[in-house]
Amino acid sequence: MSNIFNTYFVSIGQQLASKIPPPVHHTYLVKVNGPKNSFVLHDTFVEEVNMVINNLLVSKSNRQNDIPTHILKLCKNSLSPFLVQIFNLRIREGTYRQSLKCAQVVPIYKGGPKDFCTNYRPISLLSPINKIFEKLIYSRLYTYLEQNNMLSSHQYGFRMGLSTTLAIYDMQENILENLEKGFISCTVLSFVTCLKDLTL
Repeated sequence: MSNIFNTYFVSIGQQLASKIPPPVHHTYLVKVNGPKNSFVLHDTFVEEVNMVINNLLVSKSNRQNDIPTHILKLCKNSLSPFLVQIFNLRIREGTYRQSLKCAQVVPIYKGGPKDFCTNYRPISLLSPINKIFEKLIYSRLYTYLEQNNMLSSHQYGFRMGLSTTLAIYDMQENILENLEKGFISCTVLSFVTCLKDLTL
């Protein structure tokens, strides 16, 4: 059964990729005058790791044989110094343990006949240690992009205070403003994706 699910889930990415038309050309716009500051990953510290652990959701499932999130929260003061050493070493060496990259894929039933793979969706369970490290890297990268004004003011979805709901609200306000002025509004929506070989 696991092999059947694995074969189906691996094929999803390839099927979606085959439906995407090839690009007309390979010309990309590059920002010539980029920021003068270099992006450097600085070391982490116990307080930062503890803060990330505090923000982990206990309701999220973990992989088998991983430290449960609620145990991680209870033992954070004892574990954080060791995690700091591990994370800082990974940052300095630019390497990451292969075991932490692996996800446990669980099929979740959506509806319909239960004997069809198409009625299930894959959920990837990651190690809570991996989640902590990802949040540390995300914090550094996001801060760098914000400080150097590298994100568009019209970029919504992953920025604090700029949700996708706000994007819809702003578009609605622009349309209403144009209607009041007698202008015609036109919205161009694009969907860009990059799919590589999906392996489980």
